[in-house]
Amino acid sequence: MATKPSIVGLTNKNIFRVNFQEPYQEVTVRDESTPNIRSLVFSPKGNYLAYRTDKKLEVIKCADWTVTACIEGNIKDMFFSPLDTYLQVWEMYAMTKENPQGKPNLHVIKSATGENVGSFVQKNQFGWEPKWSADEKIFAIQMNNRVLIYEDVKLDRYTHTIQAEKLHSFSMSPSVTPAYYFSIFTLGKSGQPSFWRVFKFPDFDVNQALVSRSSFQADKATFYWNRRGTNLFTMTQSDVDKTGGSYYGKQSLSYGDVKGNAGNVAFSKEGPIHAIAWNPGNWNEWVAVYGNAPAKATLFNAKCDPLFEFGTGAWNAIYFPPEGNIVLLGGFGNIATGHISVWDMRGYKQLGKCSAPDTTSLQWDPRGEVFITATTYPRLTVGNGYKIWHYTGALMHKRVCGEKENLLSISWQPGTYPKSELSKTAPKGIEDATPKPVGAYRPPGARNKPSTFTLHEHEKPHRPGQSGDVAPSKQAIKQKEKREARKARKAEERADESPAAPAPAPATNKQPFVSTGDPEKDKKIKNLNKKLSDIEKLKQQKAAGKQLELNQLAKIDSEPALLQELAQLKL
Repeated sequence: MATKPSIVGLTNKNIFRVNFQEPYQEVTVRDESTPNIRSLVFSPKGNYLAYRTDKKLEVIKCADWTVTACIEGNIKDMFFSPLDTYLQVWEMYAMTKENPQGKPNLHVIKSATGENVGSFVQKNQFGWEPKWSADEKIFAIQMNNRVLIYEDVKLDRYTHTIQAEKLHSFSMSPSVTPAYYFSIFTLGKSGQPSFWRVFKFPDFDVNQALVSRSSFQADKATFYWNRRGTNLFTMTQSDVDKTGGSYYGKQSLSYGDVKGNAGNVAFSKEGPIHAIAWNPGNWNEWVAVYGNAPAKATLFNAKCDPLFEFGTGAWNAIYFPPEGNIVLLGGFGNIATGHISVWDMRGYKQLGKCSAPDTTSLQWDPRGEVFITATTYPRLTVGNGYKIWHYTGALMHKRVCGEKENLLSISWQPGTYPKSELSKTAPKGIEDATPKPVGAYRPPGARNKPSTFTLHEHEKPHRPGQSGDVAPSKQAIKQKEKREARKARKAEERADESPAAPAPAPATNKQPFVSTGDPEKDKKIKNLNKKLSDIEKLKQQKAAGKQLELNQLAKIDSEPALLQELAQLKL
C-alpha cells in the first residue's frame, strides 16, 4: 500500500502523475504518441485507471502502470463497478449495411483481463449507465419502461423486472445484503402527477411500494441515498415553472426511508436549491445550500431537523472528504469569486477559507487533508491549471498550463492511506498571483472607506434557536458574576483607604421638564426628551457589546441635532 496519495492529470499532450510530496514533480504516464486522449477515470478502490481516445480504450493497472485491457472503438463514456471488478463502456449506437438492425453498444468487461461478460443495446446516452449493488451481486439496467435485474453477474438472463408506464429513471441503494432497495421515477400523463417510489428487492408491485410520492410539476428526478441506503432524498424538477415564479423552472425536495416514512422538505429561505449532500462519515447527517443569493447553508439530521446554521455566503456547492469530519462550502460557475470555506463538523467552527476563481472541478484527497481545484478545458479555454490547498486555506502548490496546453481533467487516485502530520499542522502557504475577481461596484464617495454592511443575526453561523439576542449560557453568567465580585472587592478596598464620596448621578441627556407656558412647545419638549432617553439606552447597549441595527445607529447620530432643537425650544 502506498504511503502517500498521488494525482493523475490529463492534458492535450499527455497523461501525467504527481506524487504528493515536494517539489510535486510531474511524471509522464502516456505521452503525445497516444493522440486525442478524451478522458480518464479511476476505479473506486484506486486499482485501475481507464482512458479513452477516438479509436480505443485502455485499462491500466495502477500497481505497475501496465495495460491490462484494450478495446477498439470510439468509446464515449465509461465507469467502473463498486469493487473495481468490471468496467462499463458505451459507444454511439449505429446501424450499418453489415448490421442494419444495429449491434450492442454497451459492454461490461473484466478490468483485469478485458474479457467481455455482457453486451446490451442502449440507444440513448441519457440514462445508459447500469447500476450495481455495493457487493456487485445485483446488476440492473433500464430498457425503455422496464428495469432488468441480473444476479451474480450472469448477464445472459435477467431474474426480475420493474415495469412502469413512462418510466424515466431509477436508482439503487448502496446497501448490501440482506436487503437491496430500488427507487424509480415515472412521468405523469396529462392531468395526472408524476411519482417516485421505493421498493424492496424483489417485491416490485406498485401496492408493495415502501414509499410513494407524487408531484404535478416534475419532468425529472435526482436521487440521493445516504451511506447505509436507509434514507433517500429525491429532487424533482420541471423545465418550466407554470406559476411564473422562476425562469429556471421549479424544484421540490422530498424524503423517504425504508421504514415507509416520507414527506416534503421545507427550507427557511425562499429560492432555488443549489446543492444537497449526505455526510459519508455519518449516515444521519446531510447539508443543503439553498435560497436566493446570498445562499444559506444548513446541517440537518435524517429527520430534517436543523442541527447547525452555517449562515449565508456565496455558495452553490458542497464537498465532503471520505471521513466526513469536515465539509467544504464553495461558490463556482456563475459565482465569480470562487469563495471556499471549510468547517469542522463536530465543533461547528470554520477551519479555513480561500478563494479559487474560475474553478471548474474540486476534489478532496483520500485522507481529507488537502483538496485540489482546477480550471479545465473546454469549460474554460484560458487560465488552465490546478492548485493544491490545505484544508486551512493555505495554498501549497500551483501549476499553470503553458502555451497551447490545455488541462482536460485531474483527479486524486482513490485508496486507503495513513494519516500524516499535515492534518495537525497547517503548512506554510505560497503566494498566489492569480488576479482577484473584481469586487462589487461602490460609488466614488464610498470608496476607500469601511463597508457599513452588516449581517442580520439569523444570517450568521449559529445553532438553531440561538441568535445574538438569546440569554447567555450558564458559564457566561458565572464568569460575569466572578468579574462583578472582583470589582466589588476592589471597590471595598478603595473605600477603606479613602473617605466615602457620594456616587455621581448617571450621565444622561434627558433634561428635567419645566413648563414654558406654551402647550405646543411643552409637547415638543416632551417628545424630544423621550427620544433622548431612547438614545441613551441604545448607547448603553452599544457599550455593552450588543450589535445595533443601522437605523439604531442613525438614531444615536441624530443626538446633537435633537439637543440643539431642545435648547432652542427652551429659549
